[in-house]
Amino acid sequence: MKTITNEKEYNAIVKRINELLEIVTDENYNTIPQAIELDFLSDLVEEYECKFYPEPLPYQQPIELVEYA
Repeated sequence: MKTITNEKEYNAIVKRINELLEIVTDENYNTIPQAIELDFLSDLVEEYECKFYPEPLPYQQPIELVEYA
């Protein structure tokens, strides 16, 4: 798999990442193969989120919006 193509794949990969986060720690990161899988899947999710979930506008207090209107 080179990219995530739909929401179903995205959700499955996020679930797997959460499982891996229970296994991979700072102490064992360089010694277990699951760390490579975690890095790979994290990169896929980051790419997908940048494409389909762009960063929201910075939060502004409602009063700030009224002042500049």
